Amino acid sequence: MDLHTSTFNQVVAYEVAKDGFLRSHVRRIREVYRQRRDVMLAAMETHFPPQVRWTRPQGGLFLWATLPEEMDAAELLPAAVAQNVAFVPGTSFFPAGDGRNTMRLNFSNATPEAIEEGIARLGKVLREAIGN
Repeated sequence: MDLHTSTFNQVVAYEVAKDGFLRSHVRRIREVYRQRRDVMLAAMETHFPPQVRWTRPQGGLFLWATLPEEMDAAELLPAAVAQNVAFVPGTSFFPAGDGRNTMRLNFSNATPEAIEEGIARLGKVLREAIGN
């Protein structure tokens, strides 16, 4: 314990870390995230047009997709939302305002079934925008 961090927060951290709970939880959640990432990657291979590229992360919670250079992800967002699917346009992550043809996709907070369905819907939006 220290004098700067809330005693309550320190006790909570201690309780979570003792007896191996945190270690086993991290192992479990890593497997869950790995499965969801793999579902998203497979769905993107199936549903996204060939002009779209994406990362294959070794960790984390997100995939990064790059659209053809002339496209603006922010302009596609309303069409995606109309299909009940969303993403974060990439310009939010570029300090100079570039990256307009990129998007961040989250796989951590949805079931594999929801990921598959969401990527299928987003793939439809992308194919229509690209003309495939």
